[in-house]
Amino acid sequence: MTRRYALGFLASFLAFHTSKTLASKLKIPIKVGFLPITDHLIIIAKELYDSPNYEIIPVKFASWADLSEALRSKAIDGAFLLAPLGLMLRANGVKIKAVLAAHKNGSALVARNDILNLQDIKGKNIGIPSRFSTHYFLLDKLLGSLNLRGKVNIIDMAPTEMPFALLSGRLDAYIVAEPFGQLAVSKKRARNLIFSKDIEKSHICCILNFGENVLSLNGFDEVLQSFKKAAYFISKNHEKASLLGENLLGQNQKIINDILAQDIASYDDLSIKKDDLEVLKEFLIKNNLANDALFNLSIDDYLAV
Repeated sequence: MTRRYALGFLASFLAFHTSKTLASKLKIPIKVGFLPITDHLIIIAKELYDSPNYEIIPVKFASWADLSEALRSKAIDGAFLLAPLGLMLRANGVKIKAVLAAHKNGSALVARNDILNLQDIKGKNIGIPSRFSTHYFLLDKLLGSLNLRGKVNIIDMAPTEMPFALLSGRLDAYIVAEPFGQLAVSKKRARNLIFSKDIEKSHICCILNFGENVLSLNGFDEVLQSFKKAAYFISKNHEKASLLGENLLGQNQKIINDILAQDIASYDDLSIKKDDLEVLKEFLIKNNLANDALFNLSIDDYLAV
């Protein structure tokens, strides 16, 4: 190899890799907030799909309050939110739109092993993650069907605390995003009393929201397509998806895989129905959780399409 040829080859090599680096740096970063729950598993889109124009930057949060505030203040561009929280943020003037359901179904009412059936929850302490959660809505619907409204003690509690609270006796049962329910079941500390899909079939829970300013970016639909492709990948590749989920969520791969295998959470339909959001809005109003802004919220204004 001549010196001239070697120098030419080196120049070409450096130019190629410099162009790749510059192309990567020129991608627009899209920061998406999530919690370490299987409801937000489609965040693995970050690892699966390489967009030519945008780069998904996952930002992990420990609480719904911190996640909501980050979206409100535009510290992040988008976020997976409990549907009632998204409704409240939009009603209170945060310029976000709901673009996709993060999943459908996805939870279970788990209880101590000595609680053998649903009627046994009468008089018991039952944990929920928030009054502004689909879990509260589902529990209320279940209690109504059992004629047990007002006959249980409902306790707001952080999901991470629930398995230990059940073990220590502070809770008798709880309904929350996975994997925290199946975590207790896998350790033989609890049993599944009923899956959320059996309370309301194909219900929404968490919704992916983006700021209106982000949605107006040229070609942003490719980012949304990445999340849809991730959902399809999850549906078809449980083991690989659970491994990616373990890395991003920081949860146990086997438990994630079991949740997918049991179809506790499903990812084959990310559509959002206006009627579902209307029902949640009315639930918040009926339970005195709404302010005047929510009374006047147009669901059409909140939905991206």
